Parts: sequence; C-alpha cells; structure tokens
Amino acid sequence: MKGKCGKVMNGDTVAAVSTPRGRGGVAVIRISGDGALGTAEKVFFPAGGKDVCEIAPRRATYGEVRDLDGRVVDRAVLTTYRGPASFTGEDVAEISCHGGVSVTRAVLEAVFAAGARPAEAGEFTKRSFINGKMTLSEAEAVGLLIDSDTEDRLRLSVGAAGGRLKNELRRITDRLVSSLSYLYAEIDYPDEEITDGSGRDGGEEVLDALREAESSLGRLLATFRRGSAVADGVKAAVVGVPNVGKSSLFNALCGDDGAIVTDMPGTTRDVLRRTVSLGGITVLLSDTAGLREAENEAESMGVERAVREMENAELLFAVFDGSRPLTDAERDMMKKYPAVPRIAVINKCDLEPALSGDETEEIERNHDITVRVSCLTGDGIAAVDRAVADLFDSDSVDLDSDAVIWDARQRADLTVAHGLVRDALAALESGDSADAVCTLCESAASKLGETDGRGVTEEIVNGIFSRFCVGK
Repeated sequence: MKGKCGKVMNGDTVAAVSTPRGRGGVAVIRISGDGALGTAEKVFFPAGGKDVCEIAPRRATYGEVRDLDGRVVDRAVLTTYRGPASFTGEDVAEISCHGGVSVTRAVLEAVFAAGARPAEAGEFTKRSFINGKMTLSEAEAVGLLIDSDTEDRLRLSVGAAGGRLKNELRRITDRLVSSLSYLYAEIDYPDEEITDGSGRDGGEEVLDALREAESSLGRLLATFRRGSAVADGVKAAVVGVPNVGKSSLFNALCGDDGAIVTDMPGTTRDVLRRTVSLGGITVLLSDTAGLREAENEAESMGVERAVREMENAELLFAVFDGSRPLTDAERDMMKKYPAVPRIAVINKCDLEPALSGDETEEIERNHDITVRVSCLTGDGIAAVDRAVADLFDSDSVDLDSDAVIWDARQRADLTVAHGLVRDALAALESGDSADAVCTLCESAASKLGETDGRGVTEEIVNGIFSRFCVGK
C-alpha cells in the first residue's frame, strides 16, 4: 500500500506508547521505520489540509486522529522526524494525544490498523543502536535512566547516556590505534627510521601509549564496585534483637515513618523494604523482626524471615542498644553473620551508656565499622551514611564527572582488554617482536570495541599513517 508519503505495509514499521500508561494530560504514540510517515498519513489529518509528508520536520501540527472507518478518535498534535535525524535514525512520527487508557488505546489501534506492528520491548532504543545513533553503553544507560529511582542512579545514567563512558573507551582505543600505527609501519618498513610528528622515536611513544592505556583501564575497572552498587543496588538488612531500635533506624535512613515503632517487643513481624540512596550507592533496605525465641507462630515466621534476610544480605546494619549490656542472643547473632560488609549501629547514645569496654570491643571486632547514634534525636545518623560511603569507596568515584562501568558484561570485556594491554606492554618491554605486540594490541582494541558495540578494523586502517611520519 502506498500513499503520498510512500510505503506503509513494509513489516518493519513499529509503534508503541512511549509515555506511561494510564490517565494523564498527554500520551505519545511513537511510530518508527521506513513507513512511519505513510502510517501516520492514514490516521492523522492536519487541520490546515496539508499532507503529512508536507509537514516540515520537527514542527508540531494540530489535527484529527481518525480510524480507518473515518471516525474521529481524538484531536492531537503530530511531530515528524526524518531519518537519520531522529532518535532511532529512521523516519519517526509522534502523535501526542490526550492521556487516558481508552483514547490512547484507540489511537494506537488505529496506527496498527494503518500498517505498523507493535514494537517489542526496548525496540526503539535497539534501533537507535543498530543505526549508529548511540553506542552500546549509551543504550544501556538509557534503560538505566528510565528506571532511575534514586539521585545516584540518575547521576550515573545521565553521565553514561551523555557519552562519558563512550568517550573514555574511545580515548583508550585511540591510544591502542596509535600504537598499532607505529607497529604496522615498523613491520612494513623495517629499514626506515619511524618517528612521530615531532621527531620523537616512535617506540618510546608506543611505550607511553600502552602504559597510559593500561592505567586508564585499571582506573575504569576500579569504578565497577561503585557503579554496580548504584545501578543494581546493594541488599542491606537491618538486624538485631527486639527493642534495640531497628525500625527507628530504618525510618531514619528512609526519611519517613514507614515502620511501626513501639516499646513492645516483637512489633515487627514481616519484612519491610525500601530503596534508598545511602553513602553514594543504592541500598535495597529491609527492616526485620527481632532475633529471639519467638512467643507465637506469627512472630516465629517473622524471625525466620529475618534470618533469611540476614543470610542473603550484601550489607548488614546490626543494631545494638547502648543503654544495656550485650546479651547472649546478640553474641549468637554475631556468630551467624554472612561474609559481607557489616556496620554496627550502637543506638540510644542519648541515654546513659551501659556497654562495658570489653563488650564494645567485642562489637567492634565483629564489624567493619561501628557508629553511635540516637535514632530518637537523629544524632549520628549522618555517620551511618559516611560508613556506607567508606565501605564502598564512594569518594573514589565522582558520578558527575568520571566515566563509570556498572554492568558485569562491561567489566568482563574490560578485564580481558586490560590483561591483553598488560601482556602487550610486557612483550614490548622485553623486546618481543612487533608482530607479537601488534597481535595483543589488536585483540585488546577489538575487546574494547565489543564493550561498546564498535569494530576496530576500519579505525586501525585509517590510523596507520595518520599519526606517524614514515621516513628519515
């Protein structure tokens, strides 16, 4: 089928609602593909009488949305984008209609009837990557940006979506390409004296380039702990015996009264969960029942769940009451800790202290960091945030300026690349052949390309003589 705007039923034009479902002021239906304008032409009729294909790109146009029977389903605004100057790199038409379940569904069904097929999950971003509009790391960052529910996740995703990681990977790749340029020239012209543009010996520059690439990869790999802790979150459990202030600490860290707090032991029966930004990372925080011999079946189930939370946690906040001596139940709890970072929170520091020096030492010995707080007054709560930052080296990474990796796939690729660059550097320093060093550099550059979805062959070819002079 063809209209004035061209083909429609090509099987590769997709559409979906790009805004959240439900009641709202505006909903956006995005159509992308070679047949995007032709599809829009069949359902959208500009108020001025123009054809859709005559509308200037990026100019909002008011009109009616009609189904294929000619029934008006809404009055909306259409904006078109011509590929490759669009998010997906293809022709795109976006219909901004009134928000609401029924009207949005009616407009979308009209678009499907006109020739588009339903877009798969993430297909617009996938097409953007395939069409070279963004790298793999930028595409991954878009997904992280959409799902951001903490300030730190937002900061990480904004930097990566803006190309910070892409640019760092490209910079490291350029250092490897410059090394390959010299190495290839040395292999092809063994009798020539090869220097860089300033007359400096090319071999010295290769050494510097490989050392700098190795150092940069090491720094980038070191960001994974913080990056993954922000992107994926760290499962953290607040544990302790009854009435030490676990729920009070949970509320203080969450910034509200999500957990019920009373003086009666066993108040918390179920596990309460919140996602919070703490110490520069994303913490998947859970409040648990007090660990003791349960007095009834409901409390027993709560204690069992608390034990499971503790066993599966990646970070523990162990709460102690500083106004009373250490108990046998607390000593038993410390014996059952999993091998994860542990922060001891000695609560009720506003009251007369009752822990002996030996008891305090015992607590400190079983935890990585010990802080003293009063959940009642708020004193010391900032120290908990600081303790988390120290445990996860938050200060070593600046989410607002540093390139950061957060995905296990990224770390795996960069670990391989880092090892290959180290091997290339060792081979060069030990006097191995240029062929051997070249092979290692090529493999490292290729692995970096995989990290961001880029190939390196063309880059290497173009860079062979671009940075070095061949001759005496």
